[in-house]
Amino acid sequence: MRNLLKNITIFGHSWLAMSLVVGCTGHIGSIQGVEGNAGPGGTRGAGGTATSPPPDELLPYSPAEPALARLTGAQYANVMRDLLGPAIKIPDLEADTRPYLFSVIGASTTTISEHGVDLYGQAALTIAAKAFGDTAGRAALVPCPVTSPLDAACLGQFIQTFGLRAWRRPLESIEVQRYQAYGAQVGLADGWTALEYVTAGMLTSPNFLYRVELGETDPEHPEWLRYTGYEMASRLSFLLRNTLPDAELFAAAKSGELATHEGVLRQANRLLGEAAPTAEMIKQLYSEYLDLPLLAGVAFPKTMDPNGTIGASMQSEVVGIVNRIALEQPADMRTVFTTRTTFVNQDLASLYGLAAASPNGLTQAELPTDGARAGILTTGALLTLNNRPNRTSPTIRGFFVRQRLLCGTVPPPPPGIPPISEDGTGPPKTIRQKLEAHRANPTCAACHKSMDPLGLGMENFDQYGQYRTTYDSGAAVDASGDLDGQAFVGARQLGDLLSKDERTVDCLIKQLYRYASSRLEADSEAIVLADLKGSFAQQGYQMKPLLLSLVGSDGFRHLKTEAP
Repeated sequence: MRNLLKNITIFGHSWLAMSLVVGCTGHIGSIQGVEGNAGPGGTRGAGGTATSPPPDELLPYSPAEPALARLTGAQYANVMRDLLGPAIKIPDLEADTRPYLFSVIGASTTTISEHGVDLYGQAALTIAAKAFGDTAGRAALVPCPVTSPLDAACLGQFIQTFGLRAWRRPLESIEVQRYQAYGAQVGLADGWTALEYVTAGMLTSPNFLYRVELGETDPEHPEWLRYTGYEMASRLSFLLRNTLPDAELFAAAKSGELATHEGVLRQANRLLGEAAPTAEMIKQLYSEYLDLPLLAGVAFPKTMDPNGTIGASMQSEVVGIVNRIALEQPADMRTVFTTRTTFVNQDLASLYGLAAASPNGLTQAELPTDGARAGILTTGALLTLNNRPNRTSPTIRGFFVRQRLLCGTVPPPPPGIPPISEDGTGPPKTIRQKLEAHRANPTCAACHKSMDPLGLGMENFDQYGQYRTTYDSGAAVDASGDLDGQAFVGARQLGDLLSKDERTVDCLIKQLYRYASSRLEADSEAIVLADLKGSFAQQGYQMKPLLLSLVGSDGFRHLKTEAP
């Protein structure tokens, strides 16, 4: 991996086509691969088992290999706008993939097609032309007077200042010389044209499109590498702001501040004080963790969605709930499963049986103390996403709880298992009765016993999250369920059990670590996750202290050396 990363800095943008077509398949420890969809709601497996052994039973810590990740679509858009201005429109690029839930992992484990390479090239030319075609704004991009012919010293100054921000590190002298020669080749007669094409060239370089992390010797741990100051600035900024470092982070990298644990925490504290960027980080993390963008593909009944906007409202509701607990009114993150505070507009208020709310933006509301709803598990979003198209699916809902929220492992079904009968012959049967017959098959029983009792406890809500007490057949809904020997009735009681289950804490930490690392955790990093869990508990299970513990951890600040 390290030699591959070195090649990027040697070959520059001429290496683009080879690097993007060949790609880099993620390879972390002994874990490799991509998990597919499960069910029509697009539920992807979280992978792994969450229950942590005691720290003294864990392997000693040693760093993992770094991920070589491309910018995700969101990161690419954010970086371009920060570099060239908010008016920049981003052309279509090849869509992100989300193996193991997150687009940042897809960016480090999946390849891009030849067409995707072409799209990067076309986008760079289009964006550079737009930026330098704006006569009113282009002067702000260049730190020196632009003349025609273009002064070579001015070109060199632009390459260094723009390159520092675009590549998230200072350019080496040979790289500056390469782009100066390129500028002369495309024509210094028109200064703005030379700058436009140099910019487009730099925006097609793997040094821009990839988050390159090579590391340097760590004097305190000669057997490890630590990320350089500029790499740490980039890691902090992409985690907490999803874009390139700001001027203060670049200054901290240059001064050596980010080589120290205290310096990293100081800058992370500053970034976490910026409300809007941190809220975007929470939105990105939880949207992908919970599959919220898939709501855009759900066809709701016209009666409950007259304006075609309820799916977007459901997504915003969940993000609002999490953001309030994580950032706005910091509280125990486990209360996402039990809170009665939510955010609704007119459509959601109608769905939840609340007083009329704003038809436009979402406003804060309280769910009834004695009602059936509380926490994210009873939101329209999560109840809708995990179903069959024409009915509820306790199995899919239970799978979501088991694998996504508890990080348990559910093996794929064996081949040749017939689906639940939908032919309607014989006496009407409830879904519970049908699933009981399904579980009577020894081949199905083991898996379904781990999922069905969870999903059956959510049957008081139909496939669109509407509360019900009877089925269309007139049969009464039985919403009793079981979580590993703990009986409950209804999704609200299940949420209460989940809020007290340490596996949900383990699972959140695991997913956050993967999101921050752009890869799966290695076996040798289990002790880092255990330490994060301990500090999370000591800090009242609050999100900001967890993020600070994460960025200060050895796992976030160190990488594996290839020295024998």
